[in-house]
Parts: sequence; structure tokens; C-alpha cells
Amino acid sequence: MSLENIIDCICKEATNKDSKKLEELLEQLYDYESAKILDIYPYQIKSNKKYSQVEVFFDKLEMVDFQEKTQDYHSYQKSLEKFERFFELMWLKSSEFYYIPEPLYKDQLYYKVYENEWNKIIPKDLTEGILLKIDEYTILISLIKLAVSDHLHLHIILPEENMVFSGNELAFLIYSQRNLELFEKIANTEGLYIR
Repeated sequence: MSLENIIDCICKEATNKDSKKLEELLEQLYDYESAKILDIYPYQIKSNKKYSQVEVFFDKLEMVDFQEKTQDYHSYQKSLEKFERFFELMWLKSSEFYYIPEPLYKDQLYYKVYENEWNKIIPKDLTEGILLKIDEYTILISLIKLAVSDHLHLHIILPEENMVFSGNELAFLIYSQRNLELFEKIANTEGLYIR
């Protein structure tokens, strides 16, 4: 099946609310290398030595970073805010905005703030792999915080745009066969890049 067909099927199954079929289709996406990347850098940094000096991953932050609001904390928060704003604009544009929560890396919830975010997004009667529609802004922001902090692998499906976002940490894969020019402009405005 072509990438275009898989994306079409994913968007169709999202509107049909068929979670089981969606999981199978999402697995197939990873076979394609033609995904675009939503990233904080406009190009891939090939030098690991350089990259490790400028990249601030959530898991590098210590309790003191949160308590004293260190430079690393502020750097991480700036990156997080870029993704929050980008997905907020996508959410506002779309009447249908779905996500499938993957298992949470709960044993790694070092900071209570992320446990609170998790409790906001998961209904009490959640069945793993269920498709959920995002109708509340607070849930959207909680999802992005958990994904960017690498506590949740997130799949966001926008049927109207025929797009799927998949990712965690400070990058998301974008699966789409459409022209991404508008989305690139939005990303650039927020300090992100699609490459």
C-alpha cells in the first residue's frame, strides 16, 4: 500500500473511530522514509559533539533546574512552548483532531507536574489504544508537554488535512502527501522547521 493510501485509510478510520484498524495502519507508517520532520533545527546536526552542547532534553534536567529555573530549564521551556503553539494553531484550524495515547513511561515520572498532566489527558475508563478526540485546549497542551518531555509517544490525526503527526521529544514526524507550505510558514513563525 502506498503512503498516500495509508494516510487516507488512517484519516478514514479516525472518523469511523476504528481504533484496532488504526493501530495496524499507524505501524505501517514507520516503513516509509519519506516523512517530513517538525524540528527545532532547520537541518540535521551531524556532529554529535556540537548537538550535545546545545540540545536540552527533558531527561537532562535535574530537580534543581525546576526549583531554581536554571538556563537549561528556560531553554527546554522555550522549545516546549514552540511545539505547544504550533499544535495549538493546528488544533484551532481543524474541526477534527484525534490522538491515540501510547503507553506512558510512568516509572520515569520524576516530576509531579508530569504526573498531573497525565491525569488530565486519560479518562478513568481508558482502554489502551483507544482513539480520542481533542476538544479541550488543556488536554492538547498536556499531551504536548508529555510528548515533548518523552513521557508519551503521541499520534495526532487530522482527517481534514489528511495528515498524521507522530513523535516525542523535540521532533515529530509528519506523514502527508499534500503541500506543506502553509504548515511550514506556521512552523517558522513559531521558531520550528519542517524539513
